Amino acid sequence: MSAVLQGGLHPQSWRLTASVCLGLAALVLVPALWTPVHVLLVAGAILVGTAVVFSVRRSLVALVLMTTALPAHLIDSTALPLGMRPEEILLAAAFVFAFMDLVHVRGLNFCRVRPDGLVYAFLFVASISMLVGFYHGNEPSVVLRNGRYAFYYAAFLLTVQAVDSRTAVRVFVPLFVVAGLAVSAEYILQFVAGTGSSVSGEFVRLGRRQGVFLPVSLLLLANVLLHDPKRWGRVLPFGLFLVMGVAFALTLGRGMWVSFALGLIASVWLREAGLPAWRRRMWRPVAIAVSLLVVLVGAILFFQRLTGAAISAHAVERSRTFVDYTRDVQVLGRILNYANALEAIAEHPILGNGQGTTLTSYSFDPDTGRFGTWTSWTVDSLYLTLWLKLGLAGLVVFPALCLGVLRRSRAAFMRATDPSTRAFTAAGVAIVLAMLVLGLSDGSMLNGRFALVFAILFGLLSRVAAEVLDGPAAPTTQPEGPT
Repeated sequence: MSAVLQGGLHPQSWRLTASVCLGLAALVLVPALWTPVHVLLVAGAILVGTAVVFSVRRSLVALVLMTTALPAHLIDSTALPLGMRPEEILLAAAFVFAFMDLVHVRGLNFCRVRPDGLVYAFLFVASISMLVGFYHGNEPSVVLRNGRYAFYYAAFLLTVQAVDSRTAVRVFVPLFVVAGLAVSAEYILQFVAGTGSSVSGEFVRLGRRQGVFLPVSLLLLANVLLHDPKRWGRVLPFGLFLVMGVAFALTLGRGMWVSFALGLIASVWLREAGLPAWRRRMWRPVAIAVSLLVVLVGAILFFQRLTGAAISAHAVERSRTFVDYTRDVQVLGRILNYANALEAIAEHPILGNGQGTTLTSYSFDPDTGRFGTWTSWTVDSLYLTLWLKLGLAGLVVFPALCLGVLRRSRAAFMRATDPSTRAFTAAGVAIVLAMLVLGLSDGSMLNGRFALVFAILFGLLSRVAAEVLDGPAAPTTQPEGPT
């Protein structure tokens, strides 16, 4: 140390001050040589890195926010070594932190929960599917790009080790709500900027990928209102529910509407099922669900009146496809894509076609008004995707994992006495059920970066259920103070 001080690196040395200033200036000026977005990305990376270093819990918090709230174009604009994405680098760092904590702090005291065997099995099947993809001659870059999303479910194991029940309920439930509010703000702001309140009757459908997260946040809020109203009161959750509901309507996602409605029905049913038999009333769950939906529709109509856009007309028109699917050429194009997927599955029904499989289908382009062919690496169906890429093993193991989380969450809800824990586990049942239904027409649980969010959510639900049903598990990370 004395040699360093004598060499001119004393804290009061002008050389040290100048070096630090030059370094900070370079962090701003060098990214600015490309675009202002790069300045934001570098600055955000530095802030996130300093916030999460050596903390698995804070890394998971950052992962949820980065995956849900950060606009997709910012993530897509990053060019990292080996084609990695920001959330993947952060996930890898979190695993390093967890390994250090497991070895040096917890003495290899590993926490086990009931569904983790299915997670290991799914990761093994995903590994085999990548080998199958290489065997069938699929493009290596596409195999690696597609296969990465299945391995996001390793975050389940990370979450179970790092987060206890109290942290899951007190930290991650508000986090999911805040993330949903951020997504809602992006939807509403983009809608207002795209239509304008003076353009009466016009409507621009928003196709943001983050929309799949809105049912998750809405069902969390609904269950807080139903099972833990004293936590935040009734006014704040109800107001947030209406704001997110308006953004949810702007998605015009028919599958998400149906799945959310079923999740809401499951939530109010659990509320009655958790009451003593003499207090149960069959009419009350129906009344609660209908009341929430009526108020939500009223908020949407008020927003429509305020902006002048014909949201309800477009919603009704798209809903008519439930009765007559031939009214929508996009639905017909999706059905043709399903048929192509089944033909490909028929060629290799046992092991599947492996990761990197692509499908060429007909699709209608609303901008040109013409049909054309397009090649995609996925299918808008969770179950067809599993069968196509991971074979029968994937088609069995992944739904079994989801049902295992659902079953444990319901059992924890019936036994728990803490209102916040009951609200979270009930929301878990509703969310998993809703996503399984949505999986008929959407593959977000496996295709894309939102697989990481569902992996973390499944890990949180499994850890909470383990502590409620099996007693305190192995200690998590070393106490870090408030997250």
